[in-house]
Amino acid sequence: MAAKVVTPSTTLLKIFETWKGGVVRVERNKVLNTRLDVILDRPEKNNCLSGEMMKQFGKHAEKFSDDKNALIVVSGVGKSFCSGADLGLIKDISDKKLGVEMFGYMSTVLSLLNSSHAISIAKIHGHALGGATEICSSTDIRIAHSSSKIAFFQSKMGIVPSWGGAFYLEKIMGRGRALAAMGRANVMTAKEAKELGYVDFVYESEEDAESFINQIASSGLEVTRAQKAMLNAVQIGTDAQKKILESVWNGETHRNALQKQLDAVVKK
Repeated sequence: MAAKVVTPSTTLLKIFETWKGGVVRVERNKVLNTRLDVILDRPEKNNCLSGEMMKQFGKHAEKFSDDKNALIVVSGVGKSFCSGADLGLIKDISDKKLGVEMFGYMSTVLSLLNSSHAISIAKIHGHALGGATEICSSTDIRIAHSSSKIAFFQSKMGIVPSWGGAFYLEKIMGRGRALAAMGRANVMTAKEAKELGYVDFVYESEEDAESFINQIASSGLEVTRAQKAMLNAVQIGTDAQKKILESVWNGETHRNALQKQLDAVVKK
């Protein structure tokens, strides 16, 4: 996947700018300062992405690589996570060349989310449809409220995943399940999506979701980032894994945790 945001062509950018509405907010979490929140904010349209929001998504993407990030959490305001892209916008870029340019742009934005050293999480509620599933697929972890509805609707629109989501989906679900989900384009419940390996955790309340998310970063910035780095290192080889281990072994978090366990044993 590409390593930096692709600047939209002049024509594509002009079309993006004609489709106003909503905002993509990226802000430091007030409770956990190692968490970066990416918030899709267009609740009156179920957070479907306008051209302006796509433009903002790309503009904010450079923040995904901030060394202060242990977690990046993508969520939506209101009743749904996201209902994909604004259909009027998609109609305006129905030209084949523009469609391919949108793929290049959005797939690069999502690759920056996926390749961040921080652990990325999609916090799904309500609907996650079409392009929204591609955002979710680009994250490391997907959690969903028990009432969520998830659907890879692209084939029903006569297209394929257009934001690079297919690259991640096969890795998440396996080739057979990914093709079945893409081809059937059926609406899945959170439970069904979990059974298929797409959703990692189903939550019942906001408190459950936040507890799950914050537990992932409970060991601090460096150790949390090291967990993702270690999985990435497995794909490279033993030397890469040794390097990650050296970065945390006998560090402050390691020493404190070890002493705590030793003290507990003594008390027994």
